[in-house]
Amino acid sequence: MRKRCTLSAMEEQAMVGIRRLVVADLSKAKHLFVEVFKEEPWLDRWTDEQLDLYFGDLMDGSRSLCFVLYAEDMLIGLCMGRLFHWYSGTEYDIREFCIAKAWQGKGMGKQFLDLVGKELKIEGVQAIILSTLADTPAFGFYQHAGFSVHTDARFLYKRLG
Repeated sequence: MRKRCTLSAMEEQAMVGIRRLVVADLSKAKHLFVEVFKEEPWLDRWTDEQLDLYFGDLMDGSRSLCFVLYAEDMLIGLCMGRLFHWYSGTEYDIREFCIAKAWQGKGMGKQFLDLVGKELKIEGVQAIILSTLADTPAFGFYQHAGFSVHTDARFLYKRLG
């Protein structure tokens, strides 16, 4: 009986890489986004029209900066954000970040954020900012990845209509 071959962490890392999101990635990126966020705790329900508009919002403009994470030829991660010039330097605001369900809990999210951080440093970015719901696993994930809660800031929301 043959033993099942498993990859070491180093071998897995060697097969993983990021690149800027391009039009050729859009179909896979949208599929990943919908699959991840249709699950608990988000339960998002996107129509194709709303998804197209939202991705257009995130990708439009010269300050948009979006990345995808690949393992071999599979798109397994998505990071979508914008650059903002602030008085203390350029910041990257992550609006969306996700890892395919099958790859969650294996260090890929942390590795993806680290790779994005390296790319952002090359671009001269000094900080990454993001917001997430406090009662989701994402909150703990981001803290474990080195993010901290800004004690003076609050995210405010007002529903219109």
